[in-house]
Amino acid sequence: MKKDTWLILVSTTSLVIAIASLVLVVWTLGQLRQGVTTRSLAVVTPAGRIRLGMLPGGVLGMQIHSSSGKERLGLGVVPGNLSGLAVYDSGGKKRFYLMFFDRSGRSEYRIVR
Repeated sequence: MKKDTWLILVSTTSLVIAIASLVLVVWTLGQLRQGVTTRSLAVVTPAGRIRLGMLPGGVLGMQIHSSSGKERLGLGVVPGNLSGLAVYDSGGKKRFYLMFFDRSGRSEYRIVR
């Protein structure tokens, strides 16, 4: 190979690597920025997504959504010694809700259908 051809090949490869690195850095920063603003970790798969962390409404917990975007299961703790578990049907309607709360040292539970 001639020196010029070798130089062009190395320069082109370096440029492609630099552009790919820049795209990767921008994408990673976008993902981190999104995680910082929502304060939750989201795992997305073809079957749906799972969010874990601080959720909307000040709830600390987990949400499982189907691939269509409907919530299937929610588990969380809200300020004020209240926690709960909600299960949703295929239409996205809440079918079962179990709520735990603690007042004056007593633990109680309530099932809402």
